[in-house]
Amino acid sequence: MIKHLLLTAFLGARLVSAQTSATAPAETREEEIAKEQARKSESLKKPELEKGEVIFDKYFNSALRGLLAPKVGLGMRMGGLVTGSGFSAGVLYNRPDLWREDLIFRASLTGSVKGYWAAATELTLPHLAGEHVLASFFARHSDAPRNPYYGSGPNSRKEDWTTYRQEDTSFDGRLSWRPDRRHWDLGMYAGYLKVNVGPGTHGERPSSELVFTPSVAPGILEQTDYLRYGPFAQVDFRDTPGNPHRGGNYVVRLLNFDDRNGRGYSFRRFSGWTEHYIPFFNEKRVIALRAMTDLTWTDRGNAVPFYMQSTLGDANDLRGYSLFRYRDNNTVLLSSEYRWEVAPGLDMALFVDAGKVFRRPSELSLNNLRYTGGFGFRAKTRDAVVMRLDTGFSREGWVIWFKFDNAFSREVFRYLF
Repeated sequence: MIKHLLLTAFLGARLVSAQTSATAPAETREEEIAKEQARKSESLKKPELEKGEVIFDKYFNSALRGLLAPKVGLGMRMGGLVTGSGFSAGVLYNRPDLWREDLIFRASLTGSVKGYWAAATELTLPHLAGEHVLASFFARHSDAPRNPYYGSGPNSRKEDWTTYRQEDTSFDGRLSWRPDRRHWDLGMYAGYLKVNVGPGTHGERPSSELVFTPSVAPGILEQTDYLRYGPFAQVDFRDTPGNPHRGGNYVVRLLNFDDRNGRGYSFRRFSGWTEHYIPFFNEKRVIALRAMTDLTWTDRGNAVPFYMQSTLGDANDLRGYSLFRYRDNNTVLLSSEYRWEVAPGLDMALFVDAGKVFRRPSELSLNNLRYTGGFGFRAKTRDAVVMRLDTGFSREGWVIWFKFDNAFSREVFRYLF
């Protein structure tokens, strides 16, 4: 009797289980894959900082940020002037908390040991239309008394090194729309630029107007004022723009420069650049790639003044050549870097740059490039490169660059901030 009852209960349980299995929907292969991926992601742990990194981030990083990038109030300003100005420093006043944090005001004054200086102010409304619209207004004056000029074109000679003085005064506005508040920035830019060019003050080099005629260097004896305006677009997926390890940054800009004095110096310039960063080994190593170009068009009877031409030879482009070694109406540049962390707060890099200048946009190609290579050291915080020392080599020798920015830094608009 007991055996009979046990057998009946067993068969009943099997029947209920079979019915339940028959009515339950079978798990799809996609659901199995999704569950497996979820289990793997739960098992992954976020990389932890090493002890040295924790100490550096806690003390050195915080001190640098408080000194060089104060959240509110007065702080120091290191660098920010045109390359070649020598060691420069100044003060920065930052107030992002005005009008219930709906108005940002910044002002800076910076000078260098070589007599360069600049002053700038900025007003920004960052939270318009639910932070989707940003409006900025800038005013800036700068004085660079010994800019180098070797002549224009790809065949300029190093022994023709001269200098000139350039004073710029500008008033500009920018209105941009940011659809997702972070990655996209679409907008318009308009401003007024007043330029004054005069004799250079380098004691060992002749002044440019004594060597180059207006037919070779348009604008060497007379300057003009510009109304500049045009659209721009930026797509930025870098993880930390000040010290990126992954993602990319893609920018296009078209500016019209209208000669307000009727001297035949109007032109249009398209600028485009792209950066991409590929991390590996837990983001301790990064391959950084960049491509840039400036293309310029003029109407019949117009020319681009030599002081408004695009240049190569800088801490941010052809690092093995002297400052502004090459200049012309158009440029193209390719760069690559291999970066790795050697200690908390310190990176090293190996780099290769290739670029050239040319007269007409139709001459754009990758033929006859100038090449440079070299290595560098970068002091950094977790979100920015604070200082860097790059040594570049070329067929004309070698150059050491000391800067307070990222090697690939080129913002949509260059100001002191």
